[in-house]
Amino acid sequence: MKIETFLKQNNNRITHERIAIFEFLQTKHIFTYNDIIFHFQDIGRASVFRTLNLFLELWVIRKVDIGQKTMTYELNNEAHHHEHMKCNSCGSVINFPSASICEQIFKEAEKMGFEIKSHSIGILGVCKECWVNH
Repeated sequence: MKIETFLKQNNNRITHERIAIFEFLQTKHIFTYNDIIFHFQDIGRASVFRTLNLFLELWVIRKVDIGQKTMTYELNNEAHHHEHMKCNSCGSVINFPSASICEQIFKEAEKMGFEIKSHSIGILGVCKECWVNH
């Protein structure tokens, strides 16, 4: 995705900060607000916060629930949609394909007259590596 084109199509300003943040996010799997602040110490916290909110609103990124106190995000990639399992022992995050699960969730929501705007499935447990070594 070329962020400049996407921002322009959605009537948003193209700024150096937005482009830089997006390019940084493309190098990450999962990230937090603090990851961005740490990397871009020359960009104000308010600008980072506004950029994250804009990217959420435009569905460029999505919130990810991996059982952390701090909100985590990832780039939204509908072509490779997946969910996450996090090991409570070592902290590793494992992706798993979720097309069939998500399809069922959307069907159930539709039956109930509920329109899903966003979702995240986070599973907490112990990975095989930690399970075997304990």
